[in-house]
Amino acid sequence: MKNFLGALAILVLIVSIVALVIYNRLKNGAFESAFSESNVMQSFEIEDGQGIKMIANNLEKDNLIENKNFFLYYIWKTKKGATLQAGNYELSPNMTIPQIVDKFIGGKIKREVLKLTVPEGFTNSKIISLLRETNPGIADEFEGIVQCKCLGEESCECDRFSKKYDFLAKIPKGVDMEGYLFPDTYFIDKEETGATLVSKFLNNFGKKVDSTLMNKIEASGESLHKVITLASIVEREVPTEKDAKKVAGVFRNRLKVGMALESCATLAYFHGVDKRQFSYEDTRIESPYNTYINPGLPPGPISNPGLTSIKATIEPTNSDFVFFLSDFKTGETIYSKTLDEHNLNKIKHGL
Repeated sequence: MKNFLGALAILVLIVSIVALVIYNRLKNGAFESAFSESNVMQSFEIEDGQGIKMIANNLEKDNLIENKNFFLYYIWKTKKGATLQAGNYELSPNMTIPQIVDKFIGGKIKREVLKLTVPEGFTNSKIISLLRETNPGIADEFEGIVQCKCLGEESCECDRFSKKYDFLAKIPKGVDMEGYLFPDTYFIDKEETGATLVSKFLNNFGKKVDSTLMNKIEASGESLHKVITLASIVEREVPTEKDAKKVAGVFRNRLKVGMALESCATLAYFHGVDKRQFSYEDTRIESPYNTYINPGLPPGPISNPGLTSIKATIEPTNSDFVFFLSDFKTGETIYSKTLDEHNLNKIKHGL
């Protein structure tokens, strides 16, 4: 009997500990959890008569909260369920559950906003053109800031952000914010200015290129600027993650032995035109961004790369390849170890 009671006491203790762990997990989750660090806003609607469970399901489905049970627990704990108001709200994944609920209680519905979607690999010039179509009133101010070429310099009159963002202060003189306007979807309200929109881009860059990535870059001995510059070329050369890692490896192999990168993407950048193939004459035009006549990396990025290309550049695929070409008909990327092999591949694929 004593053994039975002892075993029962141990069982009760274990159950109590498990219950306490679950309770603390729910409490911490309900009060502190955010789905991610993304500050990109998205619409969320509560319809008239919609129940708490449906609201929780939709929040989880839209990746705005980690777990619907955390939301339900918070509502039960705070007894705020009856105070939620129907409406169309503007939420982001970095909001905590209490912040979301406060919006629902206050009826802080979505303001009229414009959506600016920037694809990966867009140049700053293309972003400016897109902004002129979306909100022309702030485009000139935005352009003046992102095209400032004396970032980090004491006497720079157009630099308004280097003191706030360390990665801008380390950009070489003569290079602007190309590469640092992180491609994503941004929302512009009526209070937006060119400067506040630039802040959104730079804040997003800082969150996406986080401490984990920065530690890897520092461990490699390279600067962030060099990584973003190479990533911007990789971004414009190939579309898939697999090829991005392999092409980043090819470019690194060429850099190691002093070969020119010979990237058509860099030609497209300074020529200001996208073409499948450039002529020999195109490759001879003088420009610091011409990687056919200048060894090493160009002075700065040639586009705004996404996270896939940045990660591929930090951790490329190791290989012996030093050449690659793209088959425009099939979309395949073909790799070579020697110039003879590369030339044969060009003939084979009609390039």
